[in-house]
Amino acid sequence: MKFSFLVHNFYGVGGTNRAVLNLASALVDDGHEAEIASVFRRVDRTMFDVDERVSIVPLVDLRQRQRDRSAPQLREPSLLIPKSEEFYPQYSRLTDERLVRYLRHTDADVVVGTRPGLNLVVARHAPEHAVRVAQEHMTQDLIDDAVKTEIRRSYARIDLAYTVSNADADAFRTGNPVPGTEIKALANSAPRSSIPPADGRNRTIVAAGRLDPIKRYDRLIAAFAYAVRDCPGWQLRIYGDGEQRPGLARLVRELGMYGQVLLMGRREDMTAEWVKGSIAAVSSARESFGMTIVEAMRLGLPVVSSDCPVGPREIITHGEDGLLVPTDDFDEYARALRTLMRDDDLRIRMGAMAVANSARFDPANLANEFVRDCSRVLSARRAGLPRYPSGRKLLPPELTRSVSRSGELLREVGLARALADPVLRGIAENDLTRRASMGALVRLARVRRARSTSTRLQAAIRRRVSADADAPVADCVVTPDLGLRLTLDLTAGSGDDVSMLLSNRDTRDVVRAALVPSADGTRAVGTLDAAALSEGRWNAYLVDGKRVRHRLRPRQLDSRILCSAEATLVRPRGGVAVQVPYQTVDGFLAVRSWVRPVHAEASRLALDGEAVLVEFVWYGPGVPDAAVLHRRGDPTLSMDLPTTSAVDGTVSVAVPLTALADLRLSRHEKWDLFLRYGDDEVRLGRFADDVVDKKRTYSYPEIHLPDETTLDLVEEDPAPMLRICPYYTIDSELSFAVVDRP
Repeated sequence: MKFSFLVHNFYGVGGTNRAVLNLASALVDDGHEAEIASVFRRVDRTMFDVDERVSIVPLVDLRQRQRDRSAPQLREPSLLIPKSEEFYPQYSRLTDERLVRYLRHTDADVVVGTRPGLNLVVARHAPEHAVRVAQEHMTQDLIDDAVKTEIRRSYARIDLAYTVSNADADAFRTGNPVPGTEIKALANSAPRSSIPPADGRNRTIVAAGRLDPIKRYDRLIAAFAYAVRDCPGWQLRIYGDGEQRPGLARLVRELGMYGQVLLMGRREDMTAEWVKGSIAAVSSARESFGMTIVEAMRLGLPVVSSDCPVGPREIITHGEDGLLVPTDDFDEYARALRTLMRDDDLRIRMGAMAVANSARFDPANLANEFVRDCSRVLSARRAGLPRYPSGRKLLPPELTRSVSRSGELLREVGLARALADPVLRGIAENDLTRRASMGALVRLARVRRARSTSTRLQAAIRRRVSADADAPVADCVVTPDLGLRLTLDLTAGSGDDVSMLLSNRDTRDVVRAALVPSADGTRAVGTLDAAALSEGRWNAYLVDGKRVRHRLRPRQLDSRILCSAEATLVRPRGGVAVQVPYQTVDGFLAVRSWVRPVHAEASRLALDGEAVLVEFVWYGPGVPDAAVLHRRGDPTLSMDLPTTSAVDGTVSVAVPLTALADLRLSRHEKWDLFLRYGDDEVRLGRFADDVVDKKRTYSYPEIHLPDETTLDLVEEDPAPMLRICPYYTIDSELSFAVVDRP
């Protein structure tokens, strides 16, 4: 069979796109054809890597210098998509024409809509020979009432309607019944990853999703702060971006959880991030399904989740592969976290069960179920069995009108109902006048609203699609000795004489590594030991037989060992070396390396109103004599500070805030922290983890100080705002900012 999926914008990010891709890929694996029709295309390539057997068909191309951008129909609003649909402002007469044209000419056996507005288009315009399917990836309570009304009117032509959970299917049947349409649940799928699952030993909790109030990350952070008091050494990582980031960062600072709760930012692929944790956390007040739960379980993480009305309870088996907590019970959520944090055996056992139980969400299993349903309907269709109850008409006649546009016959439902103006209603009800005046009628009746898109999301899309689609792909693993193992896909044109090369961006130094072909000859493996790279940022290349360099794109970056207490920074010949692979903003593979003959690794910062206590681990012979703060700029200033050694081997230095503030000569100063070691000074920093951009991730609070002294060299505000804040530089070295201006 051939399956066609109608998607809003397959070139962007989103859970619906990933779910559609997983299902389409499983269908082609099973010998079927799959095509994804993307209503919009704004960039050159998709955010996700797509199996070449899956066809992508853009309907409206809005890239720069494309003809569709100047089409006059683009400025006339849609008559097919309900006005109350979330993305209505993006649709137009042009999208109407392209949608109808595509559906009229498709040879697909099954046509699938993937959001309410597109499902209505499928219901009204999909060909009679095809099985018409409506997939709902959002819960019923999130669908606008006006859209639900259109669903009741139009879903008579839908053969199969799918929700992502049984609870939501029940809500669909009872709250918005559509006689004659079969309503079923078909969960979103998650493929098995080639990366090994987590082993449950890293003391990290992982959460992922947009930073939105409905996710209740404020409650998660507070619950973790309560639980971690009895479980030292644990860290909470929250992946995602959104409007709540500033507020959550403030909460982290107010609770003193800096260094223990990290806002990691958004990741395109969470696979390599889940395996760095041992527990997955979901604190949402509401979920449509819980795709992150399935992804985490497939990678060996037990899940502590709020028991939302829809979603988690159909994925998690309480007490077996995770823990379900009443949605509004904060104390119980904190206790559930602590239960898994304190019991290593329970955590590891639940993680193993999570892997086993989540296999039912494999795309192949769900694709088989989907194919069986569609085959049954298609067989009945070809056998001539009646589709609709006897005497039932497809649509009420008063809701259906035909409109001729540029050779395309569109079915416009209920236009008169949408018009409040009596004059416009009169025009709409007169079919001849209506045909002649449709353009003017549309412009008068509806005005398109501008809709902005997150600048961060747009930037992420631009970065992702800027990577060369033909660039070679590599998987990179940080080995237990902190070396790197890169596994590359070799194409037919790579040649036999290929090698891997890393180039230092600043010094242009080059390090080469031989590639050993795999047994099947399709992949090659290259290794670098921990001392292979000097300090800096290195771009990774594949060098083909013609000595041409090709930038490598990362597929999976497994750096979980850097989050483990078992990782050692010490090189065999002394000093420390760390190599962190990462994806650049333009989508390529790079490595950040730190190499120091002697090093002070910052382990914890404790802040109060009088001092910042910096604890660190000393890598080198002996112990440092003292610490010193150096002011940047001219004139240079210094402040000597004593160090204190503890019985556990850690060393600490206290930075007195008032004394530091009294030395300021300008309104914004930066001070760098060093340790004195004989005649040398050693910069103190934080290298021993997987985070490349520590300046954004490790966010410390500003400490406000009373400014009671009068300094002739400082221009004072009527209400001075003197404050000091520690931070990590772009090179992950510890510094202090002293500021007394707004």
